[in-house]
Amino acid sequence: MWPGSVRIPMRHNPSVMPAADSARSGEAKKILIASGASAGHLYPALALAENLKNKQPSWEIAFVTCRRAEIEKCIESSGYKVFIISICPFSRTARRFLISLYRLVKSFLETFLIIESFRPDVVVGFGSYVSFPVILESALFKKPTVIHEQNVSLGLSNKVLSLCVDKVALSFADERHRKDAPVDSRKFVFTGNPLRRELVKKDQEESRAFFGLAKEFTILVLGGSQGSERINAEFKKTVDILSAQGRDFQFIHLCGKKDYSSLKKDYSCIKIKYRLFDFLTRMDFAYSLADLVVCRAGAGSITELAFFGKAAILIPYPYAGAHQLENAGILKKKEAALVIEEKELEGPKLAELILKLMNSADERAQLEKRIADFANPQATDRLAELVLNEAMS
Repeated sequence: MWPGSVRIPMRHNPSVMPAADSARSGEAKKILIASGASAGHLYPALALAENLKNKQPSWEIAFVTCRRAEIEKCIESSGYKVFIISICPFSRTARRFLISLYRLVKSFLETFLIIESFRPDVVVGFGSYVSFPVILESALFKKPTVIHEQNVSLGLSNKVLSLCVDKVALSFADERHRKDAPVDSRKFVFTGNPLRRELVKKDQEESRAFFGLAKEFTILVLGGSQGSERINAEFKKTVDILSAQGRDFQFIHLCGKKDYSSLKKDYSCIKIKYRLFDFLTRMDFAYSLADLVVCRAGAGSITELAFFGKAAILIPYPYAGAHQLENAGILKKKEAALVIEEKELEGPKLAELILKLMNSADERAQLEKRIADFANPQATDRLAELVLNEAMS
C-alpha cells in the first residue's frame, strides 16, 4: 500500500462493488480495453484482462491499440481479440502534424465502427494517445468508462478524458490528482497499478542457475521497454570503473535492440560475469537475483521494485511530460530510492552510488524496506472490481 494512503475495503466501499454482485446477472458482458504501445500501458492492461477473465469466464474482452507488431502479437498470444486504430503521436513539424491530425480523425471513424461491431458494456483506457478517441467516443455513446493513470500526475490524454469518464483509477495515492484535475474528485478511486501475474518471487539459487551466474553482488540494469542509449553508454563506463578497481560483482543488462550489437562487442573483452539481453521475458528471475537495480522511474518499474522489495537507483526519463521525474520524486521524498537526473548522469557518478550501496548492506536494507511499503498486491483485484461494477451499472 502507498505510504500515507487510506486503504479502501474491497467489499465495503460504495465506489467498488463486489464482483460477486455482477455474477448474479447471468448475462455475459463485453469489455473493451484501450492500451498504448509501451510496456507501462500494456502490462497493467493485460493484468486487468486476466483478472476479469478469471472472475467472469463467460465475458468477452477485446483490446484496441495502434499498429505495432510486437504489441499485437503479445495481446493475441494472451488470447484476446485486437482492434487496430490508425492514431499516432502528434509531431511539431507541419507535414507530420497534418498526417497525425488525419490519422486522429480516421481513428475516430475506426473507433465508431469498433463500438458498433463489438458493442462493449464498459470501456477501459490506460492512458496515452491510443485511449483518447476510444474513451471519448465511448463516453459520447453513453458507455460506462474507466481510465487508469499509472503515474503520479494525470497525463494529457487522461486529464482531458477525466472530464467525461465515470471513474478515474489511480496508481499513486497522491493528492495532486485531485488538485490538478478539472473534475469532481469523487470520480477518483485509488486502486494501485496492476502487476503481471507471471512476476513471482523466485529462490536466489534457482535464479542464479537460470542465468548461469555466480554467488556475487548482482546489478540489474534496465533502460525501459525501448532501451535507453544514455543509460547503456554510462553504465558501460561504470563497468569499466568498477572493474578497474577490482570490485567483485556481476550484472544483468537489458539494453533494448538498438544498442545490443555494440554492447555485445564492448562487453566481450571484460573479465567479470554478465548477461546481456535486448529483451527478457523472465523478469521474475532477474528481479529475484538482483541486489541492486538501476532503472527508469516509470510506474511499471516502481510497481515491480516495490513488489520485489529491491534497492534501486532511479534515472527518470526527463521528457513525456516529466511524469517519471514526479514518480521518482515521491520515492526520493520517502527515502525509498536513490535518484540521478539524466542531465547529471555520468559513469563516475553512477559508479560512486553503486559503490556506496555495495559497501553498505544496512543502507540497501533500508531502501528495500521503504520501497516495499509502496507495494499494493491487491491493485489488480481493486481495478477489476471497479470495472465490473461499472459494467453492471
